[in-house]
Amino acid sequence: TVDTTEALSQMVHEMRSAGTFAFDVETDGRDPVRQHVVGFSFSTLPGRAYYVPVGHSEGTQLSLPDVIHEVKPLLEDPELAKIGHNANFDMTVLHKYGVQTQNVTFDTMVAAQLIGHNTLGLKPLAFQLLNQDLTPIQTLIGTGKKQITMAQVAIPTVTSYAAADADMTGRLYRLFKD
Repeated sequence: TVDTTEALSQMVHEMRSAGTFAFDVETDGRDPVRQHVVGFSFSTLPGRAYYVPVGHSEGTQLSLPDVIHEVKPLLEDPELAKIGHNANFDMTVLHKYGVQTQNVTFDTMVAAQLIGHNTLGLKPLAFQLLNQDLTPIQTLIGTGKKQITMAQVAIPTVTSYAAADADMTGRLYRLFKD
């Protein structure tokens, strides 16, 4: 979990130095235009990922304006390659905060479609192709009348979930890129 400005600066430096990184945005709902950012996840290498909490109802986290100030140049840098899974969703969310994400060179959901996979979801793809069983979102937020938002889920729980999403996106990229 990245919850200090020093850790955020170190993470941004790592992403920049890597030249390519996977990213994901966690929100408090499914509508990219109306929902709010809860956190960001980033990964450069398999097994190495970060979660930056900004919108949880409890816990130590950074302010959204401070994080946007730090990650905006990273996400807008046309020299850095970005990888997403359903990146259109994340880019739409980020646009709301004034971030014009550039050089999204690969979307693993689009790649799965083009290759002809029968599923496009990150979790089923990670299971089928990488033998990684990821936590379904319903396990975190529930369903029906007892459903909560991601903002209400404890930061350590979301950290594991979100970091795995960025990590698996990067791993699928390595599998699909050729």
